[in-house]
Amino acid sequence: MEKMLRDKRIIFLFLLPCLLLYGAFVPFPALATVGYSLFNWNLIGSMHFTGVLNFYNLFTNDPVFIIALKNTFLFLVLSVILQIPAAFFIANALAKKIRFNRFFQNVIFMPVTLSGVAVALMWYFIYHPEIGFINGLVKLMGVKQFHFPWLFDSRTSLYAVIISVAWQWIGYHMMLFIAGIRSIPSELYEAAKIDGASEWDIVKNITFPLVKPVMKVSLVLITTSSFKSFDSIFVMTGGGPAHATEVLASHMYYKSFMQMNYGYGCSVATVLFAMCVMATAILSGIFKGDSIEM
Repeated sequence: MEKMLRDKRIIFLFLLPCLLLYGAFVPFPALATVGYSLFNWNLIGSMHFTGVLNFYNLFTNDPVFIIALKNTFLFLVLSVILQIPAAFFIANALAKKIRFNRFFQNVIFMPVTLSGVAVALMWYFIYHPEIGFINGLVKLMGVKQFHFPWLFDSRTSLYAVIISVAWQWIGYHMMLFIAGIRSIPSELYEAAKIDGASEWDIVKNITFPLVKPVMKVSLVLITTSSFKSFDSIFVMTGGGPAHATEVLASHMYYKSFMQMNYGYGCSVATVLFAMCVMATAILSGIFKGDSIEM
């Protein structure tokens, strides 16, 4: 049996079904999307080759695409700012052997188990101008006629969506950081305490440098999920008001399936795919040399 499992041909045969499924659902659709982006096609009629015309129109004749591009980068930056520091410091507190730490971990992680649509609907009603929790809280504080439309005002709508997404995923990154912190040898902390290091010195000089590989994983996950964020935008604002919350994924959906311009939508998807690949490569270069050791 051992001799058979060492045979590379046998190993390949065992892996073949998985490779076929992976190829059918990941590389092939990605390559097909790049190919379709070079055509003008409405999913029903015949395809007409247009070359890079779709990409030219994206950057020169599509103001909504530019808005969506800016919003996508803003979504990414604010998601990182809201999620990484909060997850890191919560993990530092809960990684210690304190009372009820498992309970707090479960409570903070619980939103991760919910679907994105359910979370978006919940926050939609939290932000509701008439029956929403936030406006109700402001009214309790004495502002009786407060009916601010958080999701329907272009000044606040995108920030409101980003906060709801961060609320859902902080717990996920917290658990990653907890796993990384608990893999650090306890002798390092004990030696630092003997030398008189403060809690902040320990976090800055021991914990933070040694969890950088975990931070790389979190940054890659947040980056790719921010670039392709769709469900929260679609449920809470639909890209409005006046495209204030339009992102690349929602613009791609609108062009492909609402305007039936599938080739043009594939060009948006191709740009999105290229951004994910480049961002991952850049983060890998920044964190080059860091590896996770458990």
